[in-house]
Amino acid sequence: MLHVTLCRAHEPLFDGRAGCVVLPSEEGDVSVFEFHAPMLCALGRGELLIDAARFPVQGGIARVARNRVTILVT
Repeated sequence: MLHVTLCRAHEPLFDGRAGCVVLPSEEGDVSVFEFHAPMLCALGRGELLIDAARFPVQGGIARVARNRVTILVT
């Protein structure tokens, strides 16, 4: 399982475990599963998915490392 933290400004939107995260990167959707390679990516406008939960985003940044996904969105 992944540990996912999603924040907007100083407002936490999600903090918990998930099996899959789909990030709307500027270059297309990126699916993140357990044991994903470390990465840092810029997010574009779209819909971020954490399992079945959907979050509309206008942009931001995501970091994936050691089964942790940290996402800061606008």
